[in-house]
Amino acid sequence: MNERRKETLAHVKRIQGQIDTLVKYIEEGKDCSDIAMLTTSIAKSFDTLRFRTLEGFILNHLLKGKKVPEEKIKALNSLISLYKK
Repeated sequence: MNERRKETLAHVKRIQGQIDTLVKYIEEGKDCSDIAMLTTSIAKSFDTLRFRTLEGFILNHLLKGKKVPEEKIKALNSLISLYKK
């Protein structure tokens, strides 16, 4: 398994752990503010995963083996940064 896949899998497992904790919080009747903070963390983690997925698709499927001019790479990075926000 390549390094990028390992990192992505580790990221998914962190999200899974966060969701398991969320279930525990709800079952235990934790304070709503604790649940809200955790759901915000989960949402941000998932957004980062979506960004990694988009970036991986572009790099591995659209650009693989192609020679791309530097200005196109900069434009692509700008687009990815917009998506990340």
